[in-house]
Amino acid sequence: MTSNFKTSSRFCVLDDEKNFLSVAKGQLSKYLPEIEGFYSTDPEEVYKFAAQDRLTLYIIDMNLGESNGMEIYRKIASISYRARVIFITGDIHFLEDEDIRRQTLSEGGMDFIEKPIKWHEMAIKMKNHLNLLEYQFQLEEKVEERTQMLIHADRLATVGTMVSSIVHEISSPLTFIKANQETFLFAYNKVKDSLTDPEAKKVFENFILPGVKDSLSGIQRIEELLKSFRRFYKKEHKISVNDIASIINEVKNLTYYGIKRGGITFSYQIKDDSSNSIKCNRQELIQVLTNIVNNAIDALDEVRQENKELKISVKPEGQFINITVSNNGPAIPEAVFDKIFNPFFTTKKEDKGTGLGLSIVHQIIKIMGGSVYAVNRSEDHDTVDFVLKLPVNQDPKDN
Repeated sequence: MTSNFKTSSRFCVLDDEKNFLSVAKGQLSKYLPEIEGFYSTDPEEVYKFAAQDRLTLYIIDMNLGESNGMEIYRKIASISYRARVIFITGDIHFLEDEDIRRQTLSEGGMDFIEKPIKWHEMAIKMKNHLNLLEYQFQLEEKVEERTQMLIHADRLATVGTMVSSIVHEISSPLTFIKANQETFLFAYNKVKDSLTDPEAKKVFENFILPGVKDSLSGIQRIEELLKSFRRFYKKEHKISVNDIASIINEVKNLTYYGIKRGGITFSYQIKDDSSNSIKCNRQELIQVLTNIVNNAIDALDEVRQENKELKISVKPEGQFINITVSNNGPAIPEAVFDKIFNPFFTTKKEDKGTGLGLSIVHQIIKIMGGSVYAVNRSEDHDTVDFVLKLPVNQDPKDN
């Protein structure tokens, strides 16, 4: 492992003697040219420097006139946890006092250097300590990253348990409602020929029957979604050859009211016939596209503009198919780009988002053996693209 000292770590020399600092700058610039150095006689200046909170090795004289080097370092450490120190001193009594040395080391001191300084040896010690610090903080960041992943996994497992319970609770009344609607249709078909009142027959045929049929269609879709949730959390991923155009049309139907309410123009384009077929889990791809489209609808709802557009385009790329969902809503802030697929992360208002939609998208696409990413484009106008790159013939991964 190599460290990029120029951008990640640095050192700071604090001493009350300007001549010493001048010599230190000349010597350390010669021996450590690749490492950023800062030199000062003023503790207050160093405190401001510490507030930048970067990995820094401080070289501090133990005796700074009226100031005490250890006290100064304690304040630096309270400002930035990325601070470590090497103390320099000409006081032989300090170097020989085991209790003081032990206390100093326990509070973050890494080493002691006696004046007069042998600059080449000091430079070697500094570089070694910076290497160790670099690796230490990289390791801590990795541990934190893995910890967060475990936390997220645990939370998602909890969500999975909740979903299973919710699916069960919804399924029972849904079956009852469906049975009632089907019974109504059956009864109507039995008696429709005996209806003599033309007005009553017109009301049934033009209003009641379409409503019942729409309800049954909606119930069927809810049942499919519940099955999809069951499969997803049980990691059941059935693969079949699917027509992409029919998948997009189903997504359009599922998001119809949001598109209509938002005054959004919806369109899709398939590059050629060769990219209209994909081997995948149909319900999961519908779930992915529905989540992304709903996310785009929410984004477009946040802006007041005419000509709101949402477009899905499909084109082949070797053994992959790229499906791009574009909208001309607000750009994704650069500061959150790395977080948008994280579980429970959302920039929406509390009543509009759980932070799970794009996380589920990411997980499903990963299982499909593909990838998903977002990009802001500014060509003719601002556009946000969500790009799915999926293998034409999927070999599902149990990740």
